[in-house]
Amino acid sequence: MIQNGYLNFFNINECGMYRYGGSVNQGCDISTSFDLIKGWIESREFNDTIPWDPKQKTKTNCYCHEVHKDTDTGDYLLVLWKSEAQSSGPLLGISIDANGKKQNIIKQSQGTEGKPVIWGSACYYWVIPEVNCVVSIKFENSKCDSAMFQDWVAGCINHRIDVPGTRKIETEKKITRISFTDENGDECKLLYKFDLSLKSLDTSSAKLGELSRKVTHIIRRETVSLKVVDARAEWVKIFAGLGVPYTSHRDNKRKRDVEIKVEAKPTSTEIKDIIEKYSKETKPGAWSNVGFLTDTGIAWANSYRLTETLSIEDNGESILDAEVLYKTVKANRDRYLSPIKRDLMKAQKTGT
Repeated sequence: MIQNGYLNFFNINECGMYRYGGSVNQGCDISTSFDLIKGWIESREFNDTIPWDPKQKTKTNCYCHEVHKDTDTGDYLLVLWKSEAQSSGPLLGISIDANGKKQNIIKQSQGTEGKPVIWGSACYYWVIPEVNCVVSIKFENSKCDSAMFQDWVAGCINHRIDVPGTRKIETEKKITRISFTDENGDECKLLYKFDLSLKSLDTSSAKLGELSRKVTHIIRRETVSLKVVDARAEWVKIFAGLGVPYTSHRDNKRKRDVEIKVEAKPTSTEIKDIIEKYSKETKPGAWSNVGFLTDTGIAWANSYRLTETLSIEDNGESILDAEVLYKTVKANRDRYLSPIKRDLMKAQKTGT
C-alpha cells in the first residue's frame, strides 16, 4: 500500500554542550551526538532506550525502534516509538520478551498472548547535519512530536551516554552537568542542549516583506481542553471572564476550537519569528494555527513554512524500515534541500 508522508523542516538552533547561559558550543556537534546515540541504541534492547525513568509523569515515554546512518551523506533516519495508552487513531504495540528485546508488531485487534506490550505510534525523523536541519515525516499511522524528540535526544546525552573526555556531575537540583578539564587545567561544567524551531522562509524573502506591509491583525487558533487543566488553560479562563455561553465544563464537551484576533503591524522579521514559534507541526487544514489578517483574507503561517511530501510503498509493514524510508528520502534529497542551501548561501554572502 502507498503511504503519503508530510515533511516539516526544523532549524537546529542548539546542539552540543554549553556553559550555563552561554551560546558557544563547547563540543558534541550534530554528527557526534547522533553517532553516540546510534552506538548507544545498538548496545541495548528496545525496552532500555528510554533515557529517563518511565514512571516520570512529566515526560512522554519515548523509545527508539531504529537508527540508520547514510555513509554517503552523513544523514540519519530515526524511528522513535511514542508510548501511548490512548489515541484518536488506532495504536500499534511492540511486544517484548523478558529481557526487553523487541519481538512482534501487534495491532489492537490481535491478542497479546500474555506478553508485555508497549502500545504507541512510530515517529520518523530525518537529521541532516550538512544543513543544520531536522525533518519530521508524518504518515497517516504515525505521529510527530518535536518537543518529545528534543527531550529524548538531550536526555540520551545528558543521562545515558558517556561523551568521550568528559564525566557527569549531578547538581543539588538534580540537573546533570557534563564536566571536563580545559587546556588550562580548569574544570568546565556544561549542559547538553538540543533545540529546534520550525523553519520558515528567509526573512529577506520578498513574500514576507510584502505580507508585513498588508497585515492588520494576528489570529491565533487553538483546540483546548475544557475538562483537563493543561498548558493552555488561559483560554478557558478567558471564556469564564467574558461569560461566553456554552463554553463551560458543564456542557459535556471535552474540547473547544477557539480563535483570538489582535490588531497588529508586525515587521517581516517579527512575522518570521511568529511563524517559527507558534505554527504547528500539523497537516494543512488543521484548526490549530496562527495567521495574519490582511484586506484580502488570512495568510496562515503554515503556508510560509518549508514543507514537502513523499510517497512510499509500505509492503504491508506497519512500521516503515529506517533504511528503506531513507532511500526514498535520498532519491529526492537535492530537491528537498535546495531552498535551504539557497538561503544558507544568501546568508553567507550578506554575513547574517
